[in-house]
Amino acid sequence: MSDKAELALVSDFLAECLPFDSLDPQTLEDVARQLRIKYVRRHHRFSAMDGDGLYILRSGVVDEQQESGLLQRFESGESFSLNGHSRDGEVTQSRYFVAIEDCLIYRLPDDALRSLRRQHRHIDRFFHARSERLLRRAARFRGQPSFLMQPVTSVMSQQPLEVGPETSIAQTAQAMTERRVSSAFVTRDETLMGIVTDRDLRSRVLAQGLSPDQTVASIMTENPCALASDATLFDAVLEMTNRGVHHLPVLDEAQQLLGVLTTSDVNVAREDDPIYFVQRVSRLSTLTALQEQLARLPNLFRQWVEADTPVTQITQMTTAVSDALTRRLIDLAEQSLGPAPCDYCWLGFGSQARGEQLLGGDQDNGLLIDNAAIDDDMAWFAQLADFVCAGLNDCGYDYCPGDVMAKSEKWRKRAADWEAMVDGWMTSPSASAVMHISIFFDLRAIAGSRSLAEALQQHMLAHSQRNTIFLAALAENVLASSPPLSMFGRFLLERSGEHQHSLDLKKRGVLPVIELARLHSLANGIPAVNTHKRLQALARAGQMSLADSRNLEDAFTLINGIRLQQQAAQIAAGDEPDNYCDPRQLTRLQRSHLKQAFRVVHQAEDIIKLRYRAGN
Repeated sequence: MSDKAELALVSDFLAECLPFDSLDPQTLEDVARQLRIKYVRRHHRFSAMDGDGLYILRSGVVDEQQESGLLQRFESGESFSLNGHSRDGEVTQSRYFVAIEDCLIYRLPDDALRSLRRQHRHIDRFFHARSERLLRRAARFRGQPSFLMQPVTSVMSQQPLEVGPETSIAQTAQAMTERRVSSAFVTRDETLMGIVTDRDLRSRVLAQGLSPDQTVASIMTENPCALASDATLFDAVLEMTNRGVHHLPVLDEAQQLLGVLTTSDVNVAREDDPIYFVQRVSRLSTLTALQEQLARLPNLFRQWVEADTPVTQITQMTTAVSDALTRRLIDLAEQSLGPAPCDYCWLGFGSQARGEQLLGGDQDNGLLIDNAAIDDDMAWFAQLADFVCAGLNDCGYDYCPGDVMAKSEKWRKRAADWEAMVDGWMTSPSASAVMHISIFFDLRAIAGSRSLAEALQQHMLAHSQRNTIFLAALAENVLASSPPLSMFGRFLLERSGEHQHSLDLKKRGVLPVIELARLHSLANGIPAVNTHKRLQALARAGQMSLADSRNLEDAFTLINGIRLQQQAAQIAAGDEPDNYCDPRQLTRLQRSHLKQAFRVVHQAEDIIKLRYRAGN
């Protein structure tokens, strides 16, 4: 392959195929030059006559089969080798490949592939453990959520005030007043000599009774600490803290004054930082102010996604916001109602409890009250619940359609009544009981007495481990929401309704992993609630292999990552975020990654069928 235009087209295609997407343009072109083009008809069965090396499907479909049936299906952008390895690393001779459609194929000969693997370690690793590494590499994002990683040039004040060393103090003060700035930089021949600030005018002039006719050079701070133009806000804050200063000049490569960074500039930058955002929610004193603050969350969420912030950090940050809002509403309620008559705990259920909240969800919560509460006390808790749930609704966390909220008497009761309700669910695990369990068994103390929540959770774990009928019912619920992937490796899309031809990434993507992890954890007495922590704990306890645990983590991260990207795009377009995704809008790589993630979940569900469904 030597034609320049054709090389460019093939290189562009390879750039969207694993593992070639990580190669630089020149290496991609070198690979493209070594490709051989092959066209095969439908029903063609591949053999050694077709040649060695790696087969990359430009178009068409190829099945990998063995006597017992289909192993996997390859589509455009995916690759296979006739002399590859099975999942356990053993070379297998019984498998074969068949073209299901007419196919256009690029073949990279063995010698070229071996050379590429020698030169690029990550390419070698990819083919050495193909399916596991494909998913892991796609799932593990890099990013930095902190505002402190911004370059100082993005937030500094430009065109700082410059004066000569012979300028009088009075003239400098007048210029600062006119420009409405708090600092002036003393320069000569474009070289920075010193800095004068408002504080210098107070402490070195007024306090000392110095004549304003003296030169500004007499009061300036010589050779001030300066920042390079490639410094981050982290560098700046560190310098300000260590040196006790509030103004830092920023210099370009030629050591010329480029701008000035002040503590005010840093505070403005903090407005979009998640830590600052949560702190501000915790301090606001009116519902209107809380509503205004929470209205900024969607755009902030979009910024986190676009900055490639790791998925787990985004879900933790959005959860931290709802936690802070809940606690602040409780504080405001107590200021109005007076102190609680006895100990209580505000419970978060579902995604809030797991630390996995995204946008667009409704509220799931409950109120766990100490057994010491008398009947007259219950009115106070009803008023608290009404105030907090209404405030959450006003701030964008909609009322739960199923009424799983503390304002409902069913989800607001004494500890003994909670335990009795849980025992009833596990004794007779009806469909509605299993639905409630799937919400309630993910719980976390948001505010109040944490020990009440811990005692309730221990009660649940102690009873769930011994109850095989209950575990079997949960297993049936897990298997009812299997990922939307056919046995032939094609997406199963919604057939009707508003989201026709789309995938439900929440119900059919992340929820199966959540429910798998919950079932295994309840069966083994693991108290963790977060899905990642549950999978890690299962591996440590020997109840799941390390490889299976990591693969499920990666699948969960990858599906959630695509879900986040879809929601960020919807916010940018001015739409309400939801959990649906049209796979036609994904890149070839994303579709490949998503299918691999779904396959991992399907394999994990096979274990559920064997271990729990029989109830023994």
